[in-house]
Parts: sequence; C-alpha cells; structure tokens
Amino acid sequence: MAVVRRGAWMALRFVTSLFFLGVVVQFFLVGYGLFAMKHGATIDNAKSLDPHRGLGWILSDFGGILMLLLVLLAWPSRRLLGSWVVLAVLAFFQGVLASSGYHHWGLGMLHPVNAIILLGLSGRLAHYAWTTGKRADAVTAPATAATG
Repeated sequence: MAVVRRGAWMALRFVTSLFFLGVVVQFFLVGYGLFAMKHGATIDNAKSLDPHRGLGWILSDFGGILMLLLVLLAWPSRRLLGSWVVLAVLAFFQGVLASSGYHHWGLGMLHPVNAIILLGLSGRLAHYAWTTGKRADAVTAPATAATG
C-alpha cells in the first residue's frame, strides 16, 4: 500500500501543478475571449470564449475528479486532505456557477470569485506538494538498518 500512496502522491504533485497552471491560462483565455468578441456578439454566443469554456470544462470535470481520486489514494494529513477535497469540490462547482450565471446573476457573479479561490488554493497546494512534501516523504520512509 505504501507504493500506491507514494505513486499517488507523486501524481498529485503534477496534477495539482498542472491544475494551477490551467487556472492561470484560464484568466488569459477569458481576457482574450472578451476583448476579441465580434461586434454585436453576446457572451452566450461569442465564439472567442470557446477556448475558455473548453479548458474550463476539462479542468473542472477531469481535473477535479482526478485530484479527488489521487488525494484519497495518497491520503496526506487530515488538514491537507481537507484542502484538496475543497479544491476538487470548488473546481467541480466552477462549471455549475458559470452555466447558472446565464439565468441567475447572483450565482454567476460567484464564478470569478471562485476562480480566484481556485487560483490561490491550487497554488498553495502545489507549492506545498513540491517543497514541504519532500520532507514528509523522507520522514515516512522506513529506516534501514546497517548490516555489518
């Protein structure tokens, strides 16, 4: 089981880092999509927002589910487990907030706020996974006795 946990931890490092970079790219894509809209187009039918929508769907559905599975396999400390679960749930609800924003502005206005939370939380967890996590792996590694 220790091999599975270590493998899941390594994969979680990469997936969390890619998720963080994907959220950064999402901010650029929404900026491009809004400023490249054709005259008379609305947010509903703007083709320039399709890359933002597509990457967002991949990040929220596949990224959130993959992170949730990996964190349950890696099973870090309770505080970190909770943080990764919150990240996965917020990522999943990002798409829900975007689609419900078409009809309910009160929910739609939470879409960019949630994106900022996703940016900060995924950046924090990616930083932890690459820095502090190295020391945690060394501590949990079994000690070997010298044979002499």
